[in-house]
Amino acid sequence: MSRAFDDLGPYSGPRVSDAWPAEPESISPSVRSTPMPIAAIATALAADDAEERRQAAARLGRADVAEALPLLLRALGDPDWRVRKEATYACHRLIQASSSVAPPPDVPEGDRPPASQRGAEAARPSASRLLVGALLDALRTSDDVGLRNAAIEVLGYCGGDATPALVGALAELTGDERKLVVDALGRTRDPAALDALYATLAEKDDNLRQSAIEAIAGMGLIARERVTDILYERLADRDRFVRLTALNGLNTLEAPVPWRVLEPLIDDPILRSAALVAAALAESPEAPGALCAALATARGGAFAQLVRALARLADGPLAPHVVTALRAAPIEVGARLVQAASAQGPGGGAEPPSWRGLGADPVSGRAQALLLAAMARAPGAADAAVQAMIEPALVETAQRALGLLGEEALPAVLAYLERHVDPDPDLWEGLDDATAALIDGAVAIAEQRGREGDAARPDQGAPEPSLGELLGAVRRSVKSPSTLVATSALYGLAKIGTADDFELAVSQTRAISLPVARAAESALAGLTERYPEAARALARELVQAERTHLAAAIVIEALGSAGPEELAFLRAVASAGDVRARRAAVTAVAAAAGASALDVLSLSLADEEREVRLAAARALGRLYASLPDAGPAGDDRARARELLRLVRASGEPELVAAAAQGGAPFRSDPPWSDAGDRLSAPVSIDIGDAGSTPGMTGGPPSGKVP
Repeated sequence: MSRAFDDLGPYSGPRVSDAWPAEPESISPSVRSTPMPIAAIATALAADDAEERRQAAARLGRADVAEALPLLLRALGDPDWRVRKEATYACHRLIQASSSVAPPPDVPEGDRPPASQRGAEAARPSASRLLVGALLDALRTSDDVGLRNAAIEVLGYCGGDATPALVGALAELTGDERKLVVDALGRTRDPAALDALYATLAEKDDNLRQSAIEAIAGMGLIARERVTDILYERLADRDRFVRLTALNGLNTLEAPVPWRVLEPLIDDPILRSAALVAAALAESPEAPGALCAALATARGGAFAQLVRALARLADGPLAPHVVTALRAAPIEVGARLVQAASAQGPGGGAEPPSWRGLGADPVSGRAQALLLAAMARAPGAADAAVQAMIEPALVETAQRALGLLGEEALPAVLAYLERHVDPDPDLWEGLDDATAALIDGAVAIAEQRGREGDAARPDQGAPEPSLGELLGAVRRSVKSPSTLVATSALYGLAKIGTADDFELAVSQTRAISLPVARAAESALAGLTERYPEAARALARELVQAERTHLAAAIVIEALGSAGPEELAFLRAVASAGDVRARRAAVTAVAAAAGASALDVLSLSLADEEREVRLAAARALGRLYASLPDAGPAGDDRARARELLRLVRASGEPELVAAAAQGGAPFRSDPPWSDAGDRLSAPVSIDIGDAGSTPGMTGGPPSGKVP
């Protein structure tokens, strides 16, 4: 039976829904609000056209309830469901109108109706009371199913006004009428109805008892404590449907159920789904072991339900218990989880799990199974995670699974990379994202292993994979035709590469693809920080050839210090190199020379290339922020401040933003306020008048890997 009308009517307690269901727009508001003689409405309700009858039923909502009552009953029993529904809307309007007759308490006495009028209105029966009496009479005398269903909806909306009469009718009526009364009591959302509903649970009629437990569960949000107690009690009911409804009601309220109560319910196919949801809510340490044991033999929907319940437990404080239970479970459990995550046919005689049970989402189910398989360290879990990287919907889950597996996943990742390094673009098109993500994941695992040391884990059976194999795969991937793969490999090279990889990184700084070239700069900076002695010797070689000036500037900046010859080199490149070399040299000279780089920065702020100007502004901001206010450096700070004033007054938003990004305190330092007045009149930077104007290089500030 429909439960569309959940409004509590005049009941003043908590409401499940504060709005009556939206009325159809096919009838204009003017039709519902325009008065019409009751005789004309009666004539229209007798018409053959259902639409005419429906419009007549709509007008009953503005009639006098005493006069309209017989016509309302006729409309509520109309053969056309649309007429019946319109009649329920009309009842709703009548009940609302009668419940709002009394003026609010804060209305001044002078604005209230006369006392005699208020007394007459109070003496008149309310619309809800008139409707309750008439509808209960209809339930007693009519066999019309449509009228009965409509009557139940309207009685429910009458709320507390209907409860006493419904309780009395429950004691008087017999047969199916009592079930209808129980339904109506549930719809009132009146806690006063709970006593009568609870008493009904002691009767022998199972249909009546089932309706009663549904009605009680529906009041959980209104009378949580009382309803929870009743539902707990009914978990031991003789009727499985009553137990199921009680369990679902407790789940809706998120009320925990002790594991000792839930455990026997999981074996019942009718109760299993609700019991598994309750098990996840209960968060009992005993639950994971029992659920894992059931995974070994569960099939179809039961398997999907178990996986969902375990996955929910694994996302909460019981995650360690889930891991322990999964690793202690029979090997068949891990195999079934891997099989479910891979969505492949069975490898042996076991029936494959299914995600078709209870409308489960296959992708969500596979993701949950993959994470559980990784927690269990199940054989094949790494291969399943690697394969899942190819599917966009599972990428995030696959990355989590690889992280859970740690170095145990490296052999599977390496096997994949061996097949996909330097692929034929036509053959492996669409796999770039997965390959790049796997490189990132493998490098992260190798880094973690390096931080933890080379000691094997106690539960590790197979020998750990060779870092050399991974490094070889990363080196080959650096020259991949895929930009995504090449950039991931270069960032990985910065983290796990050796001093032998300097040459490879230098060569890629001249790559045609700008993202690859920038990634190579980061790799070069990262290797420099890890191997400074080798980098210093390399810098002396790189400054000799113009084609490697960019790489030389990156290395010198990453080193953080420079000798006189290297500073002279950077000054020369900052003014005469190619665009990228100038940008890198400006950044490097600011980092290595400090305040003595102001001359170079001032020239670079007027560079013809936007990339160099932005880099100069950014470097100037960083340099200014690092200079102290007092002491010998005070003059340098004042000079840098004047250059920043010119940047601020230039009217170039990108230049100002770059300086602020570097650290220029445009917002917090009061001396900048006067420059703000000049933003509307852009001022060009004249190299001749401001020969010491400093700046900052564009692109990555240092190319360093975080």
